[in-house]
Amino acid sequence: MKNNKRLMRFCTLEFFFWATFATYYPYLIIFLDSKGLDNIQIGTILGINSFIAIFAQPFWGMVSDRMQSIKKVFIILLSIAVILIGSLPFYEGVILLGIIFVVITFFETALAPLLDGWIIMSIQSESEISYGTIRLWGSLGFALMVYIFGQLIEIKGVWILYVGYAFLGIITIFLCSRVNVDDPIASKVTKNLKISRLFKNYDYSAFLVFAMVLFIPHRAAFIFLPRVMDAVGGNKVHLGIALSTMALSEVPIFLFSKKFIYRVKPIYILLFSTIFFILRQILFYIASSPIHIILIQMLQGFSFALFLTGAVYYMDSLAPQELKATAQTVGSAVFIGMSGISGSYGGGWIIENYGIANLYYTGIYISVGITILYSLSMYFRKNKSTW
Repeated sequence: MKNNKRLMRFCTLEFFFWATFATYYPYLIIFLDSKGLDNIQIGTILGINSFIAIFAQPFWGMVSDRMQSIKKVFIILLSIAVILIGSLPFYEGVILLGIIFVVITFFETALAPLLDGWIIMSIQSESEISYGTIRLWGSLGFALMVYIFGQLIEIKGVWILYVGYAFLGIITIFLCSRVNVDDPIASKVTKNLKISRLFKNYDYSAFLVFAMVLFIPHRAAFIFLPRVMDAVGGNKVHLGIALSTMALSEVPIFLFSKKFIYRVKPIYILLFSTIFFILRQILFYIASSPIHIILIQMLQGFSFALFLTGAVYYMDSLAPQELKATAQTVGSAVFIGMSGISGSYGGGWIIENYGIANLYYTGIYISVGITILYSLSMYFRKNKSTW
């Protein structure tokens, strides 16, 4: 009974957290576009945000490990994010917008990896509960709200997004306060929290490099999805449907993740997912209508959701007990944050100078190249250990 109650609270928290998230990130370009910014200015702002995330995410992960509480840090950060994002419509000008987004990113960017780490560490002793079983509710929340707000933007305008974020964020904070599980570190050791211990682990560091490069074209494709939808004749309603389809495609993967995570090593799950990252880039390159973009988003489950499932368990297995939260936030900072720098600025520059199609043409080569290199490095490392 106690386990069922814990599961229900985490599932509800995931649903509303990602519902909140759905009113912000997917429509950032539309918001900045409404402020009169061009592709390069938008890419620069989002690239700076990704740069800030590289430092902010590990910082808040270490704060959580030192405080012995992910819950407290999560509530504080989300409360600040609600206030800042709710005030976004009042800012004008590229410089002021750039500054406020830096501040927002510093407080908001660690929320998702912190929640992942909180869930993983809270269910470690529960064999009948898996990360995917809980995370799928986040995808459902995202899918529902991203579709609803795609419709509302057409009716009410962009400002409705930030009212929605504030409203859903407050609900999420309340739900978070109702989760009583908050004991992320089994051994209360806080003296050896040096982040360098993570980077001295070859497997961890190699994975971060691989994930970072793989995510460059993936992040660019997500960030500039409104642009490609416009290019094929779509509108904001089509965009909402595409984003909703993307999130719903994650649900089956998370639902059945428990069945294969214990049968297949996380590293093999990661490598298998790269096939679909590559396929998505190819299909984006040849897409010519809104329905094509919507159908391509159905591959999100086999690419991102499968990768995330493998990554969360893989990083957790490589991290020492007292650095579990830090390992998740550092990982997210690298393959989400650092890839976002190149994906945002580089993507905006490519679109502005060479057109949207070349964004995906470049992404095909990046995805294929890093997958081959990482696979070879793992193969030779495995063989070397048996010599």
